Amino acid sequence: MPDRKPSPASRFRGLDPWGPLLAAVASVVFLLHGFGGVLTRDLALYAYGGQQFAEGVPPFVAVLNRAGPLAHMVPGVGTWVGRLLGADSGYDDLIAMRILMMVLSVIAVWVVYLMARDAFGSRVAGVAAATSLLAFQGFVTYATGGPREKTTVMLLMALALWAVVHRRWGWAGVATALATLTWQPVFFGALGAVVAGALLVRGGRGTLVALTRYAVGGIVTTLAFVVYYVLVDALKEFWDAFYLINATYTRQTGLLRYLADEPAEIFEGFGWSLWLILCGLGAMVVLGAVRLRRLDRDDPYAVAVVALGGGTLVSLLWSFNVFNGWADAVFALPLAAAGLGGLVHAVASRVPARGGVAVATAYAVLVTVAGGVNAWTTRDDRLEPMAEVNEQVLEVVGPDATVMSIGSPQPLVFGRLENPIYHQMFIGGLYEYVDDTWPGGLDGLAADIEEDRPTIITMDHPTWYHFVRPVLDEHYEDLGTTYLETWYVDSSIDEEQLAELREIVGRELPD
Repeated sequence: MPDRKPSPASRFRGLDPWGPLLAAVASVVFLLHGFGGVLTRDLALYAYGGQQFAEGVPPFVAVLNRAGPLAHMVPGVGTWVGRLLGADSGYDDLIAMRILMMVLSVIAVWVVYLMARDAFGSRVAGVAAATSLLAFQGFVTYATGGPREKTTVMLLMALALWAVVHRRWGWAGVATALATLTWQPVFFGALGAVVAGALLVRGGRGTLVALTRYAVGGIVTTLAFVVYYVLVDALKEFWDAFYLINATYTRQTGLLRYLADEPAEIFEGFGWSLWLILCGLGAMVVLGAVRLRRLDRDDPYAVAVVALGGGTLVSLLWSFNVFNGWADAVFALPLAAAGLGGLVHAVASRVPARGGVAVATAYAVLVTVAGGVNAWTTRDDRLEPMAEVNEQVLEVVGPDATVMSIGSPQPLVFGRLENPIYHQMFIGGLYEYVDDTWPGGLDGLAADIEEDRPTIITMDHPTWYHFVRPVLDEHYEDLGTTYLETWYVDSSIDEEQLAELREIVGRELPD
């Protein structure tokens, strides 16, 4: 693993073999984790949105979601390709989406290698960064256990940072816009890296040109989506979901409050790799600060490291303001990986030549093996039994039955169904939004549900939805809960079907 600094002119003259090699290693790690992870509420929301997009429904029209439209479009592409190749069930749709997420994650590993290599002028840094990424548990979880918008965001964030490293400001704007159109908060971290890098361009005019190109790239990309929504006559839905609800209704939790309320959740999401991530983020800030103190603006490596350090610092500051779960840290993982890559490079460069290579090789092997072991030990195989329960319930009630999900879209995904209402989420301020915008408020929604009387209603946490409780108590039978889904069936169903449904939902499943 030679540590040399290729010149900008020769850097891309031939294919760097480390990129595809690391992509191949990443594929092995992801396959060890498998595609069988249980389908949670949030994952089902994006899967359902992807299915609707594959069927020609624009994002936010079939289901309300506060993320960006690409959060639906990308899994929708996976669904569409899967169906072209013969996917004939909701389960097959989901596997197709997860395969696409794995492909994006493999590409992300490759891009992180290139970004760190070019920022520090060292293949050692690139390899260390890419292999560090494979040790991050949350990244591997979503690589094959999605679909989740954070996978797409992480790849686009890495592309934006790579563009900043090479001072390709227009492309950085395009990547930032695409990332923001997937998950809005990523904008601030990418912007921090761009501003830090642009301010270091010599001359005020150079900085202005850099920021202008960045803005143009971002604005043109965003306008393309606006035009799309105008053409499909859904601009209001886009505006409300992408901006208005987030600006006026959404309630956010900061990092300190989150750690106080849910101290164990972030450890469950990242496991032991949380300490590695924190080390990488801290290292990236420190490395950027060290280069800034002795900055040579004509040194592209120094400027790139300062830019990445600036992006890391802004990302951390943003997280102190808004942080709702461990998944919200995923967008910063390319920066954490780059910090670890730079740290390994700094250590290796201070050791005699062969010793430096040995140190870097030992680190890369260690974190790759640890990542592979962690991928295997956190492997989840509950998807098939979960799908069986959903498919059997839907088979018993028959093809003419209607299914309504309130915070539990899994049956919609497995059955390729459409929800009678476009609301799924009611938490974090959406409760108030629905109450303000639905005719008659939440009571009106409950009255509409009572009038429509769907055959099946599913929920994630029944105690969260008090507005529908009177309807359930009067007209529905509680079948029980399986894997985050609580099932209710219309009490008019015949006794034989009711008994069969209770047996399906109530049977013991793998934990």
